[in-house]
Amino acid sequence: MKSIGRQLGLGLIAIMLATVVLVGQGSVWLFDQALRGYLTTVLQRETDSLLTALRSGPDGLYLDVQRIDPDYQRLYSGRYFVIDAGERWRSRSLWDTRLPLDAEGLHNTLVAGPDDQQLLVWSGRYELPEESVRISVAIDYLPLLKAFDRTRWLIWGLGGVAILISLLVQQLLLRRALLPLRRARGELAEWHVGKRLQLSEEVPEELQPLVAEINHLGRQVEQIIKRSRSGQADLGHALKTPLAVLETLVSECSGRLPEDKVQALKTQLVSMRGQMERALQRARLAPESQAGRRFNAAEDLPWLLESLERIHGDKVRMQTLIHPQAAADWPFEREDMLELLGNLLDNACKWAATTVQFECALNHQELILHVRDDGPGVPEKDHVRILRRGQRLDQTVNGQGLGLAIVGDLVEVYRGQVTLAEAALGGLEVTVVLPWQN
Repeated sequence: MKSIGRQLGLGLIAIMLATVVLVGQGSVWLFDQALRGYLTTVLQRETDSLLTALRSGPDGLYLDVQRIDPDYQRLYSGRYFVIDAGERWRSRSLWDTRLPLDAEGLHNTLVAGPDDQQLLVWSGRYELPEESVRISVAIDYLPLLKAFDRTRWLIWGLGGVAILISLLVQQLLLRRALLPLRRARGELAEWHVGKRLQLSEEVPEELQPLVAEINHLGRQVEQIIKRSRSGQADLGHALKTPLAVLETLVSECSGRLPEDKVQALKTQLVSMRGQMERALQRARLAPESQAGRRFNAAEDLPWLLESLERIHGDKVRMQTLIHPQAAADWPFEREDMLELLGNLLDNACKWAATTVQFECALNHQELILHVRDDGPGVPEKDHVRILRRGQRLDQTVNGQGLGLAIVGDLVEVYRGQVTLAEAALGGLEVTVVLPWQN
C-alpha cells in the first residue's frame, strides 16, 4: 500500500511546481509586455524629437545634429535611429548596422543589433510639406532580457523554497491529523493483549464512524466468544459425570469381559476424556476481551518456582537465570503464563534426573524461554509426536500427556514458536519464543 503522506506530498509538489513555473513565466511575460508598451511610447517621443531635428534648407531637408541626443553619437550606446527622406541619415552609434524601415509601429520581434545587442525597433511614416519621411528608432533590449532571466530564476528559486516549506508544513499538519490514527493503533495493540476493552471515541469526526464500528464489532466478538466458551464448558462438565460412570463400570466388568475388550474400552474412554479436556482448554484459551492482570516476572516467577520445588524438591534441583530486561511486567495474561510455565517446568521436573534449568530473556522484541533437564531426553524423530495431546513416550510417568500440548496451544494463541532440541545437560531443551507486544 502506498503511503497517504507520500501521495499527498507528491501531489502538493506537482501542484506547487506547476504553479511556480506558471507564475514565474507568466510574471516575466506580463512584465515584458508592459515594458514593451512603455518603451513604445518612449520610442514614439524619440521619433517626434527626430522630426523636429529635420530642417528645411536651400537644398532641401537636412538633419540638425545639434538637436539630437548625444547618446546617438556614442558608438554602440544602445540608442539608434535611421531616417529616410530622399537621402538616408543614421545615428553614429549604429555604425554600419542596418535597421528595418518596412513596418508601421513596433516590430513583432527583436532585431539583431551591433555588439550582439537585441533591439526593440519602432518605425513610422510621416508626411512633411517637402516630402515623405520614414523613421526607425531602436533601443537595446538585451539588458532587460537578462534582468527578466534573473527575475525568472529568482521567482523559481523562491518558489522552490516555498514548496519545501509548504511540504514540511503539510507533513507536520498531516502527522498531527493522523495522530488519532496512531493512537487508535496503539489502543488496538493494547486491546489485543487485553489491556483495554474498547477504543477511545475521542477522535475527529471523520474517524468516529470507524471507531464506533470497531467497538461494535469488538462487543459482538466478545459475546460470541463468551457464548462459545460457555457452551463448550457446559458440554464438558455435562460429559464428565457420564465418563466417570463409564470408567467405573468398565473397571467393575474387567473380570467378566475379555481383557482385550476391557483395554479397548479404557483406551476409548481415555481418548474421549482427552478430547473433552482439549475442547475445554481451547475454550479457555480463546482471546480474552477483558483487561486481565498481566504476568509480573518479579512477583509471579518466584511463587511458581517455589511451588514446583515443594512438589519436586526432594528429587530435582531448580536453576534459574532471569535476564534484567525480562524481569518486568510481561504483556501476557497471568493465568496463561502460569499455565505455560507450569506445564513446561513440571514436565521437565518429572523427567529430570537431578537438575532443571530455566532461563528467560528479552531479545529484539521477543521473549525467549528455555527449559532444560538432565533426563533421558527425547529422540529427534519423536519431537513432533510429544507435542500432540495425550502422547507419552513412557507410560510409567504419571500424567495424561497434556502438558506440552497445552504449551503448544498457548504459544499458538500468542503467535509464538516452540522448538525441541537436545539439552547441554543431556536431556530435553524446550525453547518458547513469544512476540513482545508493549
